[in-house]
Amino acid sequence: MLWAIFSDVHGHSKALKRVIKDAQRRGARAFVNLGDLGNGTSHELLSQIPARSVLGNWEVSSWHLLPPPWRDVVRRWPFQLREKDVLFCHASPVWPEEVKTVDDALTYVREHGSWFALFPPLAEKSDALWEAFAHMGSQNIRIAFHGHTHIQKVWILTADNHLRAWKNPLIPLRQDGSLYIIGVGSVGRPLDGPGTCYALWDDQANEVKLIRL
Repeated sequence: MLWAIFSDVHGHSKALKRVIKDAQRRGARAFVNLGDLGNGTSHELLSQIPARSVLGNWEVSSWHLLPPPWRDVVRRWPFQLREKDVLFCHASPVWPEEVKTVDDALTYVREHGSWFALFPPLAEKSDALWEAFAHMGSQNIRIAFHGHTHIQKVWILTADNHLRAWKNPLIPLRQDGSLYIIGVGSVGRPLDGPGTCYALWDDQANEVKLIRL
């Protein structure tokens, strides 16, 4: 099956509509939203596909700004989704076990004094990146898709513990013990150049393609 994976719409429903249309044209049959969706219009679009969603920091802090029909819906979203050895998350695959609800997340942020305690940006030479790979190895997670950074970026940790930054938009997912962390970029507010961004994961061909419209 072909999966369309996107993040950080931030209320730009026209850009989201463009992503959905492009992904369907390419044959996508499953859709995953990695959080920071924004206004109720974007929720209407996702309900028509339909799409699965995880909570982002926008939802945790601003769910009450949504129109009433969507408030309860969003509060029931999980923080992570897993499909066999593939994980979908907003920022990092590492997540505190005690944080299970939006209210838990708000309490955790207050206690730790920063949103980065829950939603760390994954960047080169950061402790968060290495902690993410360590967690993936311990939990048999081969691929982690994330948003949050608003940047399309791919990190590969090879079986012999070498970290590689992958620059080609086509990513072959090798079955050789390598681990993959894939930033899908932002639909509404990309920070790595112009264009609306998302990713396509072909679980049969075992490859990911980063798309920029």
